[in-house]
Amino acid sequence: MSYSLADANGLVSYIQDFTGSSNATEIQECIFLTEMMLRNIDIPALRTDPYNTQYIGIADSLGRIPIPADMNRPILFFKQGGTVPTSSLGPWLVYDRIGDRDIITEGLIESLYLKPINIPSVYRGKFSEVGAYYQFLPALKQGDQVNMYYYQIWPFLFSAISGGGTVLTNAVFQSWPEGYIYGTLHNYYLKRKMPEDAAVWKAKFDDAWHTIEDQVSKAKWSGGHTRMTSIFQPRKDRRFTAK
Repeated sequence: MSYSLADANGLVSYIQDFTGSSNATEIQECIFLTEMMLRNIDIPALRTDPYNTQYIGIADSLGRIPIPADMNRPILFFKQGGTVPTSSLGPWLVYDRIGDRDIITEGLIESLYLKPINIPSVYRGKFSEVGAYYQFLPALKQGDQVNMYYYQIWPFLFSAISGGGTVLTNAVFQSWPEGYIYGTLHNYYLKRKMPEDAAVWKAKFDDAWHTIEDQVSKAKWSGGHTRMTSIFQPRKDRRFTAK
């Protein structure tokens, strides 16, 4: 018998046949538990394109940018020089993440920060969450643009779709179906109070996860040095410090 995992229904059928279960609802519950385990997976399909205007945040009158509704967790925020995102003028700013209390207290001495103008260097700024917004140092002016590179949330299988229907596939299922299979079997046997079998599939799940993580790590760092900035251009990496 051939199996098709083209969508969530195919996954349920596969797990039912593998386990001998006749309870599709129970399998869907185990799939949901698996998606909790997969929530922070790093695959290319979940990363935004920070150069796409859709993912460029625009500061409001208080210099804040609303936290995107589709964000899971941030990777890197940066601000390119000049008045438009494609400008070649400096400075370029890369924002380090700090606590929300720190961003407020350090904002009180923001006037003491170095404020470069069109210098071809990379400067290290800071950002943090304050309420439903991101706040930055050095402070942004209204209309300033920040490129936002982050992991997006993804819809769970069998979750409701506006207008009717349910989600039958998503980026994680398409990119990493073995994660769904191993995780669902682990949760199924865990639910059935069969810890030995559950441990077997958890080990397979972890091994597959580590393989993905290893590939991601090599893709990020094996191609060259691990410096924040290019050794060619921009030439310098400066940090904002209060005098």
